[in-house]
Amino acid sequence: MNRRFVLALACVALLVVTAGCLAFVTGGGEMSDETLDADPPREYDFDTDRDADFDLAADGTYTVVYNVSERDSLRLYQDTVYAGDQPLEFRAFRYQYPDGTVINGSEFRERGGEVDQTPDEVWIRFADDMEGGTVALSGEGSPRRFTMLTYVHGSYAVTLPEGFSTDIPIVGHVSPRGHAVEEVDGRDRIVWDSVTSGSIVVQSYRERDLVIFAGIALIGGIVAVAGTLRFRRQLEELKARRMEMGLGVYEDEDDGDGT
Repeated sequence: MNRRFVLALACVALLVVTAGCLAFVTGGGEMSDETLDADPPREYDFDTDRDADFDLAADGTYTVVYNVSERDSLRLYQDTVYAGDQPLEFRAFRYQYPDGTVINGSEFRERGGEVDQTPDEVWIRFADDMEGGTVALSGEGSPRRFTMLTYVHGSYAVTLPEGFSTDIPIVGHVSPRGHAVEEVDGRDRIVWDSVTSGSIVVQSYRERDLVIFAGIALIGGIVAVAGTLRFRRQLEELKARRMEMGLGVYEDEDDGDGT
């Protein structure tokens, strides 16, 4: 009985370990058609003059359109401090042919394209008849601090949600340098003519938040001043009591002997 029990436990442990190793090797399996075919949070703007064009929304989502006309594949990953490279999480994959035809992820696969996920990355590979096209994706990314690796080289653009800005240092930051800011339909659009490596970082703020920040700073200043005045008053009261009790106040006094 004991041997059978031990053997059963060993079989269960082997299954658990095997399943874990398989999940590691496959990265949890390829991305599902359901994920790739999901509806984007808003319509993709394929009519862009940039090699990478990001649209950020106040709800914490982003869309991006990549020019892949001179590529046969695209590697998507995110660099983490402790776990190394990890697959980029995205959804709502779309591919646009040069003639304007747009297909979703499952149709992309049916026509010879590949979307394969590993423990380290997602590979998008294009079929031979997919030259000169464009890829669009959606994902999660806060406009208050948006960071993305540069998967393609060339010109970039990041459009902020309405009411957001990067103008004031410290609360606003853009990297790399050499960018310009345009206004398109009441929204700030940050553009780079050439980005060749590394990542882009956009830290923005909602303009109405400045009023809140100023109010918090003002209240903090008032509290600090009031606390200082109260402390000094208590100190003076303590000094007066000590003098009434004849204990002195530890002031440097000349005792007449020069010491």
